[in-house]
Amino acid sequence: MFKTYQNKNFPQSKNKLILAIILVIFLFLPFYLKAETVYNGGDNAEITNISEEIKAKQKKIEELTAKINTYNDSIKQYRNQSVNLASQIQYLTARIDKAEAEIELTENQISENSLQVQDTENKIKQNESNIEENKKRLREFIQEMYKKDQNSELEIILANDSISDYYNELRSLSILQNKTKESLTELKQLKDNLAVLMTNLEDKKATLKALKDKLEKNKESLLEQQLTKQNILSQTKSSENKFQSLLSQVRAEQASANADVAALEKKLREKLSGGKVDKLKALGDAKFNWPVINNGVTAYFHDPDYPFKYVFEHPAVDLRAKQGTPIRAAASGYVGRARDAGMGYSYIMIIHNDGFSSVYGHVSKIYVEEDQFVNQGEIIGLSGGMPGTHGAGRMTTGPHLHFEIRKNGIPVDPLNYLP
Repeated sequence: MFKTYQNKNFPQSKNKLILAIILVIFLFLPFYLKAETVYNGGDNAEITNISEEIKAKQKKIEELTAKINTYNDSIKQYRNQSVNLASQIQYLTARIDKAEAEIELTENQISENSLQVQDTENKIKQNESNIEENKKRLREFIQEMYKKDQNSELEIILANDSISDYYNELRSLSILQNKTKESLTELKQLKDNLAVLMTNLEDKKATLKALKDKLEKNKESLLEQQLTKQNILSQTKSSENKFQSLLSQVRAEQASANADVAALEKKLREKLSGGKVDKLKALGDAKFNWPVINNGVTAYFHDPDYPFKYVFEHPAVDLRAKQGTPIRAAASGYVGRARDAGMGYSYIMIIHNDGFSSVYGHVSKIYVEEDQFVNQGEIIGLSGGMPGTHGAGRMTTGPHLHFEIRKNGIPVDPLNYLP
């Protein structure tokens, strides 16, 4: 009779118990060896407070986003007004206000994301604490099961006063087995949750870094807008006549540069392709690289938000570059023009194979000469663009590189050809 009860209700053996212990260690020990933080307890209230702060920041972000949208509407309105000094100053002022709001928005996004990081770290600590408690409870279950397994069936019977007590003993062991199984399931779930939290934490830290980089670029953009406004006011002395005269000079300067590049390119391309040796084809395919480190674009090809769009369509991209940044040839080619205009608009034009050419504007210093070949990546000069500096020209939005790519003499979007 006793043997029958043993087979049905007491199936555990020492070997199976040892196997269960090894399984627990195998599943969970490696994970905890990687744990980087230790829970200090008492973080529930802190988690709640952080959640409230996050909500407040999110509300502020919504308000600033709406504010920026209002500035965008104003900018569009001023952009469509007639070209005069007053409307230009209003337009630039709206852009400055927008840039300031974007800085405040990014600062709030950084703050909100920092709170998200802190909140996630607290949840990780809480999760780790729950895991430790679960492990402790699991150890106690296993130890109790092990003790019970040490006793033979006869010892269990002798240790109890009745068959009823013996059944209770078996039932107790069965309950322990079920609790151990439940605890293992819970432990696995906690482990999975912790892995998700760890991944979320890394994502939030990456977002935080990107927002900090964006903040620096927003500050540079604000400075550019302020310099542009200051430059116009300085040159016009708040005079409408001087402003219109300045516009005429800038239009003439840009038209001259554009005509010069177009005519010279055609003439030189015929010269280089004539005769027995096609010197341009010898350069290989025209494949472009960034002429300066890619720190972002401040104005796009035919950009509707370009501050001097009423003067000319922006035939280039303006690349963010500090004053004096080395400029490298975007592709191997022939220097067709290296124009040093003093305090006017200085630029370099390089002719490439496959009908391409490239133009580098607002150059503060030129390192190449006309009628020479350059290799891709070779330093050809230094960037400029700071108002009132060598090579910047009369109207400039601050330090940057004006970069054009032309196909058969016609400007095309450089971003379509850069890696």
